[in-house]
Parts: sequence; C-alpha cells; structure tokens
Amino acid sequence: MKIDKRKPMHWLWLGIFSLNTLLSLILRLFVKSPSEVVLYGHKLNGNLKAIYKESDNHEELNPYYLSMDYYYCKELKRDGVNVVWGGSWYAILLLVRTKIIVSDHGLHCLILLLKFTAIKFVDVWHGIPFKGFDKDDFKVQRQYDEVWVTSPYIADLYQNKFGFERDKIKIIGYARTDRLVNKCDHEISKLREQLSLPQDKTPVVLFAPTWAHDNKDRSIFPFCRDEDEFLNKLNYEAQKNGYIIVVRRHMNSWEYEHKGYSHIRNASSKHFPDAEMLLMIADVLVYDWSSIVFDYLLLDRAVICLDVPPPFSKGLSLDNTFRYGVFVNNMEELSFGIQRKLSSFYVVDAVEAEKRKLIRECLYGDIADGNCSIRACKRLVSVLHY
Repeated sequence: MKIDKRKPMHWLWLGIFSLNTLLSLILRLFVKSPSEVVLYGHKLNGNLKAIYKESDNHEELNPYYLSMDYYYCKELKRDGVNVVWGGSWYAILLLVRTKIIVSDHGLHCLILLLKFTAIKFVDVWHGIPFKGFDKDDFKVQRQYDEVWVTSPYIADLYQNKFGFERDKIKIIGYARTDRLVNKCDHEISKLREQLSLPQDKTPVVLFAPTWAHDNKDRSIFPFCRDEDEFLNKLNYEAQKNGYIIVVRRHMNSWEYEHKGYSHIRNASSKHFPDAEMLLMIADVLVYDWSSIVFDYLLLDRAVICLDVPPPFSKGLSLDNTFRYGVFVNNMEELSFGIQRKLSSFYVVDAVEAEKRKLIRECLYGDIADGNCSIRACKRLVSVLHY
C-alpha cells in the first residue's frame, strides 16, 4: 500500500502494522525453523503477481501476500488470494514463521526484520529506470540478500551506479514480462468490457505518462496544454479517426475520472493495477519518460514518444539512446503520428527495428523468453532450502 499522508486511517494502519512487526520480532526468538514466503508491495501486481501465480506449479511454495490496506485485503480475499492484513493477529504469526520476504518497492516497518532477523530479503523491483538513481536511492535494497534484474547490462548498472555487491545481483528477469512474450492472456475480453471498449477491432491507443517526480510543477499533459484542452483534442481526433484513447496515470499522479469524452477511457492504477493487461490491448503506446515502454518493447508494436524534458533531478540512469518510437513535439504531430501508426500500411523501418533490437539486447539479453516466472520460483525454492 502506498501511504497517503493526508489520510489518518493510513497512519493508524501503519501504526498497528509496526506494532505487529515489533511483536513478531520478539516472538521469532522462539521459532527455530521458519518456512513461509511473503510477498510485499503496494499492490499484488507486476512481478509479485506473476510469481504468485506461478507458485501454484511449485509444491514447496505457498506464498502469502501481505498488505497494510485493510479494504484491499478484503477485495483480494474475495478473489481467493492467500492474503494477510498487516494489522491482524495472523500477520504476527506469519512474520514469526517467515523465511523469505520478496518486495518490489520499499518495506515500511518491515525494515525492522531486515535489520534484526535472518529473514532472506529479495528485491524484484517494478521497472527498468529512465530515472537517474544513485547509491542513496537504494540504501535499503543494498541490505537485501538478493536483487533480481533483467540482463547483464542492468546488472552492471546496479553494481557500478547503484552500488550493489555483484554477488547479490541475480539475472532472473522480470516475471511479469512472461505474458507479453507468450501473448496468451484469456482476460483481454473481460478488460475490454470493464473499460467499455468495443469487442471488435477498434484500435486502442494507450497514453501512459510518468508522474511529476522531482518537478512538482510538471503537468503530465504535454506541450503546455492543460488537461481539458489536451483531452478535448485527443477525443476529437479519436472520434474522427475511429479509435479509443485509454489514459493510464502513474500511481503517484493525481487521479481523475474522465467523464463526458466519448472516445477516452480512464484506466487508473487504483482500479486497473495490471499494467501488462493494458499493454496487451494497446495497438499504440504514447509515452514520455515512463519505463512502461520497456515492457511494451516485448510486444513489438507501434510507439510514439513525447519529446518533453525529463522530470528527474539526478539525470538519467538510461539515457536518450534508450528512447524509441516516433518523436513528436506538438499536438498536430501527435495526432498525425497516431493516425500513421494505426494505418494498415505501417511497418517499422529498418533503422527503428535495429534500434529496438539493440535496446532489447541491453535490457533483456536473452532471458525475456517467457520463463522468468519459472526461474523466479525455482530460485525461491533454492533459497528456502538454503
């Protein structure tokens, strides 16, 4: 759960969770053979969700998803997920028996267990970063036992720029990318229905900008256009040319419900946390500096890059050479670019194809093979037996 500092309930949940964690820390002194695997993150999505699903195929694994969000836990429980609320007495028992904690963001109060127990901590992270990170940004994760990355190139980045010890870096791949590589998801029709998208061949354009980051005055809507002006123009062009725009705000961006637009759908991270599903229904991706483009790379579909300044105070981890697609500088170029990308005559030219190939080799090596979830679970089994 991402804590909203404006909500007293979130502070209450954090306080109860912290107390439970402290109690488990004491009770662990009386447990000799912990054996549980815990998944921890803002939501059960991305790499955590892929690992959770694959664990069904591994007898030794029966992971629990742990969350501070009481209402989200109830929702997951209704869906049959093995979930534990951090404020419950059962969370104490779970943490007492835990041998491995797998996270994709931070730890909140679980950092107590990182510092004072023998629990094995594994970081699977949540995206290959454009954003400029340095050693200070990974003070917690560098204390983990393992950090999983997608390629030797990214392993070098983690070692040389982020300060990780090489023997802690494991090239496992991102489990969530398996669905994109294998292209076999049976829930696409359900998602289209939830977004009120036609079930026919109506094209879908996914607009997925990153959040403000270090530039608090930055708008996620480009070209000096305010939200209404930008969306009005997009809706007009989509209606005229027969496609649908799906707007996907980053979870750190302020969320609005876009009403009154006939050809625009809102897919907030709150209601549609599964980004891979949105990528699979998209015929074109429009992005700025969002790392979502690297997941989309594995689908080999049309991409439009908004040529806007990066909002990162520490520069870039991956520089401009990792941006690909058709670059646009204004609304007219964006509209024309979408039309051209959706044309039945559109093909990726040789220069663009070579650039994509080089980027893919750097970011994924040869392990974006549809088997990352299997490797992840096998690795967890080996850590359990260690």
